[in-house]
Amino acid sequence: MAVATPREIRFCLPVGKWGFLSPYAAFAIKMQIDGKTYVFPTVEHYYQAMKFATTDARFATICKLKSPDEARLLTKTAEYKINRRADFEANKFKIMEAGMRAKFAQNPEAAKLLRETGSAILIKSCPKCYKCGFGEGSGENRMGKILMQIRAELAARDNG
Repeated sequence: MAVATPREIRFCLPVGKWGFLSPYAAFAIKMQIDGKTYVFPTVEHYYQAMKFATTDARFATICKLKSPDEARLLTKTAEYKINRRADFEANKFKIMEAGMRAKFAQNPEAAKLLRETGSAILIKSCPKCYKCGFGEGSGENRMGKILMQIRAELAARDNG
């Protein structure tokens, strides 16, 4: 007997049943950037590395970090706040979406798990994340919307 999916699924960190939805979840992605292929341990590593040109040593450093939280925290240091790509702020949501799309396109197990969320509303519910997530009861939930769009596309491909 199939288990019913909740009407609403909240996620933040890569723990528990829904942790795979997080950009921190350990699903590696390969991305073509400036004509070269790079491998990132998580979507978060990709997102943080994209704050810098591929020729910047900080890009390579981020790619090699063990945890996605290390990558996020490193980019908050003074050394990593300067000389970022000029176009990052304007493109950061596109970058995150590209990473999430790659995650589900390149990792069949992740895609299967996303399909299994059915028609549930997906909400990135992290306390301080207002743009990509829901924040403390408010926010744009961009991450949840991206995931629901990817899920719909996967379902259309399955049924088409």
